[in-house]
Amino acid sequence: MSTVWIKSNKDRKKLKEDVALLLEKAAVWDWLSEKEAPVLLKPNLVVSNPASGGATTTPAIAEGLIEWLRDYGFLNIIIAEGSWVGDSTARAFKVCGYTALSQKYNIPLIDLQKDSSVERETPLGAFKICKTIADLEDKGGSLINLPLVKGHGQTRITCALKNLKGCIPNSEKKRYHRLGVHKPVAYLNTLIKQAFALVDGLNPDPFWEEGGSPQKRDLLLLARDPVAIDSYACRLLGFSDEDVEYLFTSEKLGIGDGHTSDEEIINLDGSSVEEISPDQAQSEIKKWIDSIVEQKSACSSCFGNLSSALRYMQEEEPEIITWLLPTLCIGQEFKGKSLSSNRKGIGICTVSKGNKALRGCPPSREKILTFLKKEFASE
Repeated sequence: MSTVWIKSNKDRKKLKEDVALLLEKAAVWDWLSEKEAPVLLKPNLVVSNPASGGATTTPAIAEGLIEWLRDYGFLNIIIAEGSWVGDSTARAFKVCGYTALSQKYNIPLIDLQKDSSVERETPLGAFKICKTIADLEDKGGSLINLPLVKGHGQTRITCALKNLKGCIPNSEKKRYHRLGVHKPVAYLNTLIKQAFALVDGLNPDPFWEEGGSPQKRDLLLLARDPVAIDSYACRLLGFSDEDVEYLFTSEKLGIGDGHTSDEEIINLDGSSVEEISPDQAQSEIKKWIDSIVEQKSACSSCFGNLSSALRYMQEEEPEIITWLLPTLCIGQEFKGKSLSSNRKGIGICTVSKGNKALRGCPPSREKILTFLKKEFASE
């Protein structure tokens, strides 16, 4: 149950063949429902950026999976995703290569941002999940998760468990951040079951969920157990299970087994796998962002756009940044609260009478850049 299979891929022309080899070695046909039942592929298309940027699932991985499924008689295939708040899933499908994939194989694309929802009860209260996802279980179908192993500005990593956050309405995504993100993500995985996760580790961004600083690592990962594969993702990114609260909570809830050991890793190449560790420059930028940003229940898209703007300033226009910096406040817990003169607000949640704040839900990276340049330069 907790085994993780690994295959390196240095030749992208052989990517579909390597995907098929992983699927064969793991005998994943045993994890799928009847061939007549629907099979839903859930990539990570959090933003409308190509996979080369390190944020979105490489379409050739999905293509290799589609061809393998069709060869084995699984013909009722759909692709579904809901990008983060502030971006368009339809645009992400097109930019990331999934519209072309849909047309080539005549596979429906479901925009979960436009889907209706149903409620399911959890110990944290009622959760909403997209109706397409709920219907899949009712029809006896299978969900195949196609996440990336990459860094995340708020939760440190994101992989198989957190990728299911794309299966809920936008309003629910915002609510998850009010609830603290970690516990809702864990409990979501008690409601939505995945047949297995086929993970893109080809050129992930080890820090930022929206990409921009990819590192070539040439890895494909596969596991039936989402906790096990996320545990291994932690190892690759230099964290322990306890460093990622939703992973630790998911294991306690019985979703899977963490703390993957070397004995549970099957490397089809027999070679060692180096850590996907960020370089020193990116580490310093991350520390700098953490030192000046005060986030309280910030949505990922809002915080991601702010992080992207700050990274650009640090890397491309460091001359406008002085040692005297305002504290930047962001997040839903700032609604209705006054900010002192040396604190600036980012996003509609920080806009109250007298506050110096930038509107938007979320404000775009470009608008944040314009706002910050003015504010930093005035200090």
